[in-house]
Amino acid sequence: MKKIVQFSGRKAVEDIAAAWLIKLDGDSVLSQEEHAQLRQWLDESPLHREQLEGLAEFWNKMNLLTELAVPLEKPKIQEHAPRRRFLLFRPFATVAATVALSIAIGTGVWFNTNPLMDYNGVYATSVGEQQSTVLSDGSVVLLNTNSQLKIDYSEHFRDIYLLRGEAHFTVAENPQVPFRVFAGIGRIQALGTVFSVYKNGDSIDITVTEGRVALASIPPPQLIHALAADNPAIIANRYTPLTSLKTLGAGQIATISKRRVENVPLVSTLSNLRSIKHQDLSKRMAWTEGVLIFSGEPLEQVVKEIGRYTTVSIEFSDPSVKAIRIGGRFPVGETESMFDALESNFGLQVTHLDQNHVLVSAGNSP
Repeated sequence: MKKIVQFSGRKAVEDIAAAWLIKLDGDSVLSQEEHAQLRQWLDESPLHREQLEGLAEFWNKMNLLTELAVPLEKPKIQEHAPRRRFLLFRPFATVAATVALSIAIGTGVWFNTNPLMDYNGVYATSVGEQQSTVLSDGSVVLLNTNSQLKIDYSEHFRDIYLLRGEAHFTVAENPQVPFRVFAGIGRIQALGTVFSVYKNGDSIDITVTEGRVALASIPPPQLIHALAADNPAIIANRYTPLTSLKTLGAGQIATISKRRVENVPLVSTLSNLRSIKHQDLSKRMAWTEGVLIFSGEPLEQVVKEIGRYTTVSIEFSDPSVKAIRIGGRFPVGETESMFDALESNFGLQVTHLDQNHVLVSAGNSP
């Protein structure tokens, strides 16, 4: 049995403070019980308060620490005592702590002795941001814009759940502990490889740069529950019944999507499976280098892709503008650079209707 210990180290305090701040920044208001738990944790040590305030200030979230959210009554400390500032945080307000909040707010935690679990938690980027993380096994995850994933390493599996968006994986080889990515209705298992996964609505796009990946489909939740009723091991052993689809090699892409068949609510199908040229592969993966490359795509398609990296809504004056072919390299997240290029290189007119609304029209349009 794992040992239960109290949080005492600085890293543990950082984790709990980050978890509380994420909770405070959520859509729902803290319950009375959660308020009491937070007050109790804050009263346990001056370090707890300092850590929460320092993190809120660094993330520009001091507005959360109000009387309505956290009634902070600073403890009495000696005036000459230095105020600690811990700035070793990723500047993303949605990055979760490596310890689940539901465990952190208790009186103790399950102490992990497995180093593979050191990076367990939720990682996220906001619109226009990218984040690279080296995991405890040496694997590297690069999160694209507006993406979120959960790391769930254990003794037997290195599992990652892509909850939203796109991620690129450079997997450290360890045949004894399989590396698996779960995204929607698909599972992608690395066979010593470099690959990316994009959760695009109900579809899952997979691109393999090096090595191979084994693709499988996950049955709908209602079917899993039905199977688990007859086979409890499905839940107890974290086992999900899968249907093998295909093995992809370097330079191949594929899409896992949903389709309906008779008497089955939803099943997965593999489509768009093909090998692509090295030039096309480099273009497809250019986002990992911080750029987007286009070579004659319609402006509508270009705007749709660039729109993933901005909160600005881009509209067109008429259908003919959408069809204009665009080529070039655009830095990720620098939408204004694209607007400048549209005006200077393609003779279009970009009108800022307001802070978050842009109209693209032909150059001669009023």
